[in-house]
Amino acid sequence: MPVNVPAPVDPSVPVGLRPLSQVFATDSGPSPFQLRLQYTGEAWANNGGLQTGNTYLQNGFASLKIDTEKAYGWTGGRFVAEGFYNYGNSLNENFVGSVQDPSALDVGNRNLLRLYQVYYDQQLGNTNIRFGVMDLETEFGVTRPMDAYFSGAFAWTSTLDASGQRGLNGPSTYPDTALGVRIRQQLNDQWSVQAAVVNGMADRGGASPQSNSIDFNSRFGALAIAEVDFVPIARTKLMAGYWTYTGLQDTQNEFTESGALRQVRGSQGAYVGGTTRLYTIKDARGLDAFFNFGIGDSKVNVVDRSINVGLAFTGLFDARPKDKLGFGIGVVRAGEPFQQAQLAEGSTPYAYETSFELTYRAVLSDWLTVQPNIQYIVHPGFDRALKNDFLFGLHFEMGRLFNL
Repeated sequence: MPVNVPAPVDPSVPVGLRPLSQVFATDSGPSPFQLRLQYTGEAWANNGGLQTGNTYLQNGFASLKIDTEKAYGWTGGRFVAEGFYNYGNSLNENFVGSVQDPSALDVGNRNLLRLYQVYYDQQLGNTNIRFGVMDLETEFGVTRPMDAYFSGAFAWTSTLDASGQRGLNGPSTYPDTALGVRIRQQLNDQWSVQAAVVNGMADRGGASPQSNSIDFNSRFGALAIAEVDFVPIARTKLMAGYWTYTGLQDTQNEFTESGALRQVRGSQGAYVGGTTRLYTIKDARGLDAFFNFGIGDSKVNVVDRSINVGLAFTGLFDARPKDKLGFGIGVVRAGEPFQQAQLAEGSTPYAYETSFELTYRAVLSDWLTVQPNIQYIVHPGFDRALKNDFLFGLHFEMGRLFNL
């Protein structure tokens, strides 16, 4: 079995498992079968939030990709199967307590051995169809410069990321993904549209944290999302999207006659965002800026408004053209129903949580990337009982790509 160790892909490109963002480029050689193995670790020191302390997060990841044209003569097809093991020692649940999760690697206090994505892609002219278990975050609401960041404030639209938590376990994204179908249509060189429908229960049934089953249920309903993209020139993109759930969710502060939280069917939201190149040194090297603004249904969701803005400088130093420096600010607003529910329980929440992130990704070799990270979170979890939070993290990734 020959081993191929290609050069790292431009780290601004979000591919594969979003929290393991510094992955290795797909080989253009003759092999139709490719296996990628990767280990990711994060050491964190936290001051403030729920408690001061240190923790370590780790993730083992495997991905198998099959080019059906090379393997079987089936033109335009690709099969992908990805899985991971994540050791459950949560940074956010144990130390920080923020709405915008400071580490995209964090899966909470649970050890997970999980099939992450299993899907088939088919290209038919200007149409691409994907069917299977998928992460919507790799497809919708993202721009390339956002991939430099760790915090959930910059993963995609925070209102969408915080949606579906009242009984549906949130949207279909890492670590809990759902079965569905996605269609993307390239209209011309500048315009494209895409839409997806996935199971409304993000962990495919919720039987247990380790479950890889698929359970369709009218109570869960579906999550539908659509997006329009406009790319007028290279390194510039504008996007607008809309999403809706059809399943039952608990409201924040509405009650039945028996005193139970009233359930409603469905919730909606929308987002707009974009990125552009501000300054170019040469080729991929230069300064990019991005923004993302979202709204959500406050009747069921904690967060009803979100915005993130940031900068990403690729190749700041001549000797390190693949490194990336990033600074961003993410703000989420607590919806009025959530605030009223907290007041009824005797607490007065803050209306906003703000996250600042400074990070530098250093590509040290073909198989090793190291990334120090500093974050400061103001009013974590909207909770007046929590101090503002300061975090320092050291993230590293080791991986290889094998041609089978």
